[in-house]
Amino acid sequence: MGVSWLKLAVLSDIHSNHTALESVFEYISGKYYDMYIFLGDYVTDCPYPQKTLALLREFSAGRRCVFIRGNREDYLINHRKDGGIWEYGSKTGALKYTYENLSGEELDRFAEMPISMRIETEGCPPFVVCHGSLESSNYLFHTETPEAEEMAQRLDCGLMLCGHSHIPYIFRHSGKMIVNPGALGMPVNRQNRAQFAEVTFDGEWRAEIISVEYDIEKEVAEFAESGLLEKSGLWGRGLIGTLREGVNYTVMTVREVERLSKETGLPVTDEGLWARAAENVGVPEI
Repeated sequence: MGVSWLKLAVLSDIHSNHTALESVFEYISGKYYDMYIFLGDYVTDCPYPQKTLALLREFSAGRRCVFIRGNREDYLINHRKDGGIWEYGSKTGALKYTYENLSGEELDRFAEMPISMRIETEGCPPFVVCHGSLESSNYLFHTETPEAEEMAQRLDCGLMLCGHSHIPYIFRHSGKMIVNPGALGMPVNRQNRAQFAEVTFDGEWRAEIISVEYDIEKEVAEFAESGLLEKSGLWGRGLIGTLREGVNYTVMTVREVERLSKETGLPVTDEGLWARAAENVGVPEI
């Protein structure tokens, strides 16, 4: 007979924060999990993306791991395919830096990952995993919206694991559970520890959000050391603020840049707009 007990470690939205990832791996190394679920957005934003990918390759050797592609991986894959213009600066500098620090083989591995998957394990009910939704890596929903209830109702199983929003939650509706483990590498729920989820089945699905402390200033120091801070402008400064405070300064700044662009007619790549937007939303000085 198959077992009727399962324990999962669920990790999402690392965003190249290898320092946070190392601390989470140290935390879970002394615990038992049947499976490790990685929900995408492994790279972009933080320095040295190749270090994060090396950690993931090493960790997955000999362990039962599932890897789902996130929207950031899609950005990189599509850039290789379409050859759009990315330039150093606040708008696309961090993406350009990441792309230039990845190999073709690493991009190939991203392209091979699915955007969603149904997982069946002997003795336990099936569950589904994705980054944004089962159909799109870039779909964003929150638990306080009707979309969350609709998504739960549409599920043909009792559990969905997803990421993308960077907001951890355990949402129950219509006898279903949707779990977002939060952002391991770039949390925005006004706390600055690396987050992941433990999900268990013992006759019913249960979940817990785990927060792990890591050396934030070590990761911050690498922005200047790697050259990423200079290449990513106000975006990089916003990321450092997010790492330290758990506030989504980059999204706030982008929205303000878009508002100022409509108001002034200047392009969203204009660094003056980014400087004004950063001041308006209160992006911290470094």
